[in-house]
Amino acid sequence: MAVLTAIAFLVVLEALMVAGLTYGFFVRSLGRRRPPEFLRACRDRPAVCLALGVATGLASQATLVLTYPLGRLVGRHGPPAGPGRPTVVCLHGLYHNAAAFLALRPALGRAGLPHVLCLAYSSFGAEFETVAQDLLARLRRDLPPDGPLLFLGHSLGGLFARRLAAEPDIGPRTLALVTLGAPHRGSELAALAVGRLGRGLVPGAPLFAALAALPDPPGAALLSLASPVDNMVIPLEGLALGRPGWREEATPPVSHVAMLYHPAVTGRAAAFLGEAARRAAGPGPGQGKAG
Repeated sequence: MAVLTAIAFLVVLEALMVAGLTYGFFVRSLGRRRPPEFLRACRDRPAVCLALGVATGLASQATLVLTYPLGRLVGRHGPPAGPGRPTVVCLHGLYHNAAAFLALRPALGRAGLPHVLCLAYSSFGAEFETVAQDLLARLRRDLPPDGPLLFLGHSLGGLFARRLAAEPDIGPRTLALVTLGAPHRGSELAALAVGRLGRGLVPGAPLFAALAALPDPPGAALLSLASPVDNMVIPLEGLALGRPGWREEATPPVSHVAMLYHPAVTGRAAAFLGEAARRAAGPGPGQGKAG
């Protein structure tokens, strides 16, 4: 009992420290920068939105810590998709693992997408492109070279999804790509990161010019979801993508990590990917083409 009490105390303490510190930076940034237009839903009720952000931040940070050991279990790759059936490639964020998709995998299954490949990576040591090349090698090793793909990336995983989908042999078979809270233009909190991978995410870093020069997958459905109270991508303008062909949508006011667990967010991401897969499959037996 004493051990469990100590573990519970440490989990709560860690959640309080992370949520308190990051939301302190978040509030400070609001006085300096105006958020992008699509993230201004909270301008009429800032206190309520902030309270929801802090509350979901505490709960989700504790959930992250408690479920982190489940990374290998959640990330298990099941039987390969059959011919013409898409695989969802999931990419987690900085300092996380495949346990990030604990709530998303069931949501994907309900959307008719049971075939999932979670690609994990180390957040320490290597730079972005080195990690991307390793992820590409594993994707090509683990999946057939002609199967359709759907990408789902949280935070830094969203940037990796964009990088992988820009490859000449991967982009043409990418049906859709969804990012959750991706720092498309960087985050000032990256200056506090441990490791070159995290520190390379500061606004204005060379990575963002390199990503901007990459092509998006041709014909793919593209969605960037962002929270108006994201406490990790600071300032909020770091969440704005501003690329042709992309849909940018605000989620309910939840924290950066809570996007992984909130039913409205997971449901929207899964439904978007599922719809792209159904469009690519065409009308089923006895169905005509949509007018």
